[in-house]
Amino acid sequence: MSTHSPSQFDVIVVGGGHNGLVAAGLLARRGARVLLLERREVVGGAAITEQPFGPDFKVTSLSYVVSLMPPTIIRELELPKHGYRVHAQHGYFVPYPDGRYLQLPDDKTARRAQIAKFSEKDADAMEEWDAWLGGLAKVLGPMLTAIPPNLGSLNPKDLWAQAKLAYQMRDLGVKGVAEITRLFTMSIADLLEEYFESPQMKGVLSVSGVIGTWAGPRSAGTAYVMAHHKIGDVGEGQMGSWGFPEGGMGGVTQALKRAAESFGAV
Repeated sequence: MSTHSPSQFDVIVVGGGHNGLVAAGLLARRGARVLLLERREVVGGAAITEQPFGPDFKVTSLSYVVSLMPPTIIRELELPKHGYRVHAQHGYFVPYPDGRYLQLPDDKTARRAQIAKFSEKDADAMEEWDAWLGGLAKVLGPMLTAIPPNLGSLNPKDLWAQAKLAYQMRDLGVKGVAEITRLFTMSIADLLEEYFESPQMKGVLSVSGVIGTWAGPRSAGTAYVMAHHKIGDVGEGQMGSWGFPEGGMGGVTQALKRAAESFGAV
């Protein structure tokens, strides 16, 4: 087992989950001497692939799909070179007890026909919904990887950061700012009722508001949970996409590990 002195490194990252691996990789790429520490014998945190039933069965133990993977990280860490492969989940299929079903394919014409089986109004509203979410993503997306500005500071660097934020939000207007603000407190159920009438559409679209939470569709704040998921993608440029990685979720974190090591992290 190799040993290292803390003085050998500029940065020590504690925890080898996906966040720690990204931090280690980016810092190493920028020239820092990085040591990453992980308690377990394998890195990955909650994004791991294990073989609890023997060598013939690989299981993604905890997290199960990729989303909100910033393309900037994929590019900067050169993840495809290190085995990052994600197959986007295209389309959506929901069966109902009465024998009907709702399918939401990528093709907008086919999607409209599917929604119209339940509501013509909802078929029209889907276009408006997509446009609204696209506007949100344009404003909020870049903020996910940005350092929040130090409001009130007179430091030129902080003033420049505030000016950049104001420029990004220039097209929102008062109404747009109000819509984004209320997302943080409203429920996904209330938001969907402003656009759709059929319980089938509201049920399908509410999933993105409650996934990964201990909340229901009428819980405050779930509207933003939905918007947050719709902002991201898996690196293919499709807004709100989810994907299945080759090798399970461990395939993602192993690619992150190899990338960090390639830049000199230990």
